[in-house]
Amino acid sequence: MEWNCGNVQKWLLWTEHLYRLPQVGKAFQDLDGKDLCSMSEEDFRQRSPQCSETLHAHLDIWKSEADELWSEADSSCSGQPIHLWQFLRELLLKPHSYGRCIRWLNKEKGIFKIEDSAHVARLWGLRKNRPAMNYDKLSRSIRQYYKKGIIRKPDISQRLVYQFVHPV
Repeated sequence: MEWNCGNVQKWLLWTEHLYRLPQVGKAFQDLDGKDLCSMSEEDFRQRSPQCSETLHAHLDIWKSEADELWSEADSSCSGQPIHLWQFLRELLLKPHSYGRCIRWLNKEKGIFKIEDSAHVARLWGLRKNRPAMNYDKLSRSIRQYYKKGIIRKPDISQRLVYQFVHPV
C-alpha cells in the first residue's frame, strides 16, 4: 500500500468516525502504508487494545479490495490466509459457478443469501482443509463478524440472509 504517514492518519480518522472508536491516531503516527499492512492483529492489539479487532478487520477489507483491483501489481499486503468473509465474497462474485449455493439479493447494499448452507460449508472446509466443517461451525464464524463490523443481519431479518457492512 503506497500510503505515507499522513494517509494512514486520514484512514484512522475515517475509521474512528465510521465505527465511533476512540481516537488512536497517536499510537500509529509513525507508520506508513507498508508498515500498517504488515501488522498482525496482535500488533494492533499492542498499539490499541480496545480497537484492535475493528481496525485490523477493516484494514483487511481495504487490503482485499486493493488486491482484487490490482491483482497483478506487487503488493506488500498479499499472501495472507483467506478469511471466511473474503471466501463468501469470492463465491458471490462467481454466480455462474456458485449461484445455486449462494447469491446476491441486493449487491449494491451487500445483501446475500446462502441457498445451500451444507454446500457452502463443504466448500469452506475444502478451502481450509477442514473436512469436518459444517454449517453450524460456519455460521458461528459468520456471527463473529457481527462484532467486528464486517457482516450483519439485514434490517429485515431472514434465515440465511446476511449483509456486508461495507457493500462489495
